[in-house]
Amino acid sequence: MAELTISIVNDCNRELVIECVKSIYYTKGALEVEIFVIDNASADGSADALAEAFPEVKLIRNSRKEGFSANHNKAIRLSSGEFVFILNDDTVILPGALTDMAAFMREHPEAGAVGAMLLNPDGTPQYTGKARPTLLAAAMVSLGFHRLFPANPITARYYGRKEAYTGPEEVESVNGAAMMVRREVFAKAGILDDGFFLFCEDVDWSIRMREAGFKLYFLPSARIIHYRGASTGGRRIVLIYHKSLFRFYRKHYAPKNFFLVNWLAYCGIAARLLLFLVYGGVRKKSA
Repeated sequence: MAELTISIVNDCNRELVIECVKSIYYTKGALEVEIFVIDNASADGSADALAEAFPEVKLIRNSRKEGFSANHNKAIRLSSGEFVFILNDDTVILPGALTDMAAFMREHPEAGAVGAMLLNPDGTPQYTGKARPTLLAAAMVSLGFHRLFPANPITARYYGRKEAYTGPEEVESVNGAAMMVRREVFAKAGILDDGFFLFCEDVDWSIRMREAGFKLYFLPSARIIHYRGASTGGRRIVLIYHKSLFRFYRKHYAPKNFFLVNWLAYCGIAARLLLFLVYGGVRKKSA
């Protein structure tokens, strides 16, 4: 039985996923790890390259494209680790990250999951959501206010934007690009929701973990480079994003809101999608 199971979904990112797996072996220390790579029907020879470079990696080859949740759930069901680390293929683990996260989880049995500090390639932090999104925060992000007014308290709280961290912090949401999860979570909160093809699945899972009684944490000492957007892009991704947004709202907000509020929210999602498609020139990281 491994101490840590690492699940990576690769989608035509041959060079990046190989560097990702290399970084795991370089930095795992004394941790006993098992690595699953789910190759999502890549057309760039990723699967063969991985099999040649890392024969010990448990490689799952998809014959067709599947979603983020469905792919990681394959590894979760086969995993033996005390903890399962959901990891993007466009990441590089820096020294100490894996060992720090595993040690933190052992020291904090109330923790259902812990997230890492994600960094841009130049070493600057990526501000990813750490709070459960309110309707107001979601609206402001959708309208781009978080870029126009990055210091406003509503979206700053959602993104966890801070100048400095003094240590681990309890958060409401853990980013799925690098999320270490305790095995007990699967029995009490379930696994990832296959209904989310891409986007929102990590926030949905975070909500369910907290509802099941687990706490979530952010560990700034665990540092991981994230080539953000390397796995996504194009109009199809924008369509998928808005479909996930619709599902997330319907699952977590619609049952508690008045029908008129729901109608306005659905109209807002549809209008945003239309704007992206009409004026769209979509950049890879738009979603």
